[in-house]
Amino acid sequence: MSPPRATVLLLVLGASCQREHADYPRLFFQRGVSFTAERGVGYHDGEAQRMLAQLPAFGVNAIALIPFGWGRRNPVRITVSPRGTWESEDGMAALARLAHQMGMKVMLKPHIWRIPPASIQSDSDRTAWFEQYEMFIVHHARFAATIHADLFCVGVEYGHLAKDEKRWRGIIAKVREVYPGPLVYAANHGEEFESIAFWDALDYIGLDNYYPLPDDYSTTALLAKVEAVRRRFPKPVIFTEAGFSAVENAHRAPWEDETDKPLSLEEQARCYEALLAGFYRKDWFHGVYWWKVGTNGYGGPENNSMTPWGKPAMDVVRRWYSEGSR
Repeated sequence: MSPPRATVLLLVLGASCQREHADYPRLFFQRGVSFTAERGVGYHDGEAQRMLAQLPAFGVNAIALIPFGWGRRNPVRITVSPRGTWESEDGMAALARLAHQMGMKVMLKPHIWRIPPASIQSDSDRTAWFEQYEMFIVHHARFAATIHADLFCVGVEYGHLAKDEKRWRGIIAKVREVYPGPLVYAANHGEEFESIAFWDALDYIGLDNYYPLPDDYSTTALLAKVEAVRRRFPKPVIFTEAGFSAVENAHRAPWEDETDKPLSLEEQARCYEALLAGFYRKDWFHGVYWWKVGTNGYGGPENNSMTPWGKPAMDVVRRWYSEGSR
């Protein structure tokens, strides 16, 4: 029988208190996974803590916790998720304490749900969006400082809104007033990643890497795209997300998830291998957060979604994370 939640919190509290005043390392190598709250098992649930405890055996030394905010139009509003949701702050605080006790670092990576960036077009909507977003992200930055998150993500895939350099520099400055650790932005692959002008204001260049791979699985062209950004902004690069579904030809459309395409565990594992072999030992590359491992442990050999859990791809992760010399 597993211990009750209160007992788990007491066990990790001492380790947490010791970390509260510890210095933040500015740069570190992240052997990560995105640890997402999934149906039936919120971050506050004991099952989530038991899933988390399995990750170090795979060489994982970092997790991304992902709280969702809620957006709507007419008028533009962005609100923090209320108490009692899957991604509750109490649950994230407990998981952060437990991760730190087990030697794992934590990235807090807030997302917004149900307000696509493409829908924010007029000047008035853009102004309202940035005003609302600043309040949303500063709230989470304060929370990140409270739980001693080791890395904070100031934004995730905001498309054309990421072109407003002045506003983003202002948001980054506001975040730094309340959160003392290193910062990253998670850019979508393609134009957004390749055109952002404020990378110099951050500690890492962040890429949600869903660039397709060619049929020979070579990463040469992908390396050239990433290195082109690095030449303009000499910062370390992390894949704030990367992933492939366990389906045939997943390398051609890595962003697709939960489709009706035929299952192929071998394809997913081969894509993982190609990406790690291409990037892992580059001195400017500082890690990856695979999308995704769920709190409810979903996955397994009959599941064709993007999770590597219970599949050969997770064995690839274990081998690289444990034997990859970083």
